[in-house]
Amino acid sequence: MNLVMLDIDGTLTQSYDYDKEIFGLAIAEVLGCPPVDADLNGYVDKTSTGVTQDAIRCITGKSPTTEQIEEVKRNVQGRLERMYQESPGRFAEVPGARLFLERLRSLDGEGIAIATGCWHNEALFKLQASGLAVDGIPMATSDDDKNRTRIMQMAVDKARNFYSCSSFERVAYIGDGPWDYQEARSLGYGFIGIGPRLQATQDSPIDHWHSDFRDLEAVLASVSAALRH
Repeated sequence: MNLVMLDIDGTLTQSYDYDKEIFGLAIAEVLGCPPVDADLNGYVDKTSTGVTQDAIRCITGKSPTTEQIEEVKRNVQGRLERMYQESPGRFAEVPGARLFLERLRSLDGEGIAIATGCWHNEALFKLQASGLAVDGIPMATSDDDKNRTRIMQMAVDKARNFYSCSSFERVAYIGDGPWDYQEARSLGYGFIGIGPRLQATQDSPIDHWHSDFRDLEAVLASVSAALRH
């Protein structure tokens, strides 16, 4: 059996921009400081826990407490819920993502997992608000670890348990950020890029890249090719 792993922000949901906005305001409110720049490019660990810890450490000069992390987590969740009530249109799938997930579920010999830098409840809210059903898909999140590489490894372990599989023949990761590409390569996974940020930041073209999932057959062909790497 092969495994296809997916990111969420910018890959399945169009949440990268509003995510930065929400995190910058949430951390600022918890610390009582001006809005924080929460663009992932400015952080070592590009995850909800990593950004929160590094921002608090940078602003206060102290290691963040568990209580501070939990307060930011609650603040982020509350802001997501209010944003959805006020502007539900901001919560949208990357075009074609829902149909792609449905097709992926129907493929024989392919397992599915999610490896995301979001916290678990944050991830589920974004997915559900964007109309994406991920029930029955193993998921590793920033609640499991702050480091994306370890999150990806943990997603593989969860998928192995879920599918009662001792190991996967090949693994491919679908993501939208340059860090997704770099970490997938470091782990020896195949990679499929989604969205404009990868095209804008890579020095050389990625073998398998699509602007979104609307050309469903082409994306599925890239998945097959990435699993043969």
